[in-house]
Amino acid sequence: MATILVVDDSMFARLNICNMLKSAGHETVEAADGRDGLEKAGTIRPDCIISDLLMPELDGIEFLAALKEKNLRLPVIVLTADIQETKRQQCLELGAVGFAYKPPQKQQILSLVDGILGSREDR
Repeated sequence: MATILVVDDSMFARLNICNMLKSAGHETVEAADGRDGLEKAGTIRPDCIISDLLMPELDGIEFLAALKEKNLRLPVIVLTADIQETKRQQCLELGAVGFAYKPPQKQQILSLVDGILGSREDR
């Protein structure tokens, strides 16, 4: 189906999200922080990215800003435990297309991904 890059410094969170995505037939690529995610995003050009906000190296905001700076227009779902409205707005301005809350729920993640992939196919 689709290739999805999962960027999170928690190995447990990455494994959990990747298992959800794989159960729906998606291919996953993992990145342990924003810097690793940025490198992989440029190399593999995933169909979608799921990124945590709080990470070492490049955090989620810096990751979104770097994607925008490199003109990598890839849909990003931001995954976080808590997000204030100002932070949410900042993510949207930097190109985020969706939000999911930790701990992620399988149906929510798959619905967001399906919505993004469906809208990309409509273009």
